[in-house]
Amino acid sequence: MEQCCQVNMIIPLDGAEDCSSSVDETSEPHDKMMCTLECKLKSLGLLNGDDLVEAKVQEYIDRLEGDWKGTAKTIATECITTITEMKKKIQERDHDMKCSPVGAFFMMCLMKHTQAKCPEDKWQNTSFCNKMRSGECFPKRGRQ
Repeated sequence: MEQCCQVNMIIPLDGAEDCSSSVDETSEPHDKMMCTLECKLKSLGLLNGDDLVEAKVQEYIDRLEGDWKGTAKTIATECITTITEMKKKIQERDHDMKCSPVGAFFMMCLMKHTQAKCPEDKWQNTSFCNKMRSGECFPKRGRQ
């Protein structure tokens, strides 16, 4: 993602704990991703249980500069709204999950919206990046 949109990440994970030991090697790949992101976001203070810590998200946005800071705030607000609605649906369906999907969905939402709203002068106009932006690399479930 960073290779396509040359802006500072809204939530950089480089300061997070390693978290590889928190994941059972026999877990499904989906669970591994969710559990690792849950651990990393908790280590950064961005997740408290199943809840995003909005004040901490804002701290990360405040570290950004220029026009990207305003765009990042819009993206984060949209993603927080999406996650809040998603959590209600998950609770209604009473899914039994090993780890909370909130962190993974939030980070995926940030990535998707960053691609969509990437400033043109920061976008790498390559075939790969344009496929990523259009969703061609990640078709929606149920599509052939």
